[in-house]
Amino acid sequence: MTDIGLRDGRSVSVRPLREDDGERLRRLFFRLSPLSVYRRFMSPLPAPREEGLRRLLDVDHSEREALAALDGDEIVAVARYARRPGSGAAEIAVVVADDWQRDGLAHLLLERLSGLARARGIELFRATVLGDNAPAMHMIRSLFPTSRARWETGVAEFEIPLSQAGSSSP
Repeated sequence: MTDIGLRDGRSVSVRPLREDDGERLRRLFFRLSPLSVYRRFMSPLPAPREEGLRRLLDVDHSEREALAALDGDEIVAVARYARRPGSGAAEIAVVVADDWQRDGLAHLLLERLSGLARARGIELFRATVLGDNAPAMHMIRSLFPTSRARWETGVAEFEIPLSQAGSSSP
């Protein structure tokens, strides 16, 4: 576990997501505003389904990785990737509790995640971002200046080469 400081002076502990984090993920979901849920899952969800929680917890720390940021024992953010089978590309997703947004937490988690991915042979991240999610698009473009977005029906599909990503370390 590693402690990192945020712009507002708060700090969180970062560690890989664990199999026993199911209840912590459920509590994180209920801390999200309807807008945050919609932006992350691209659908309004009243509650997380057991099947969905199991899928989110299915990390092997190689092909599928997830980093959790904790405030004490509570997960306040998660950044994850899932490698596309047989490729050097991975889909990424990030969720941050509303009261922890806009303090650089997603940026720091993605920076660490990209370092882990590069060390594991992943060369490209892909991210799907709703067109109204300006904070997420700004964060991707600032962390990954060589990223490219393709627009389709109000959704940006980012391709993010990791060869020139920020100078993070695993």
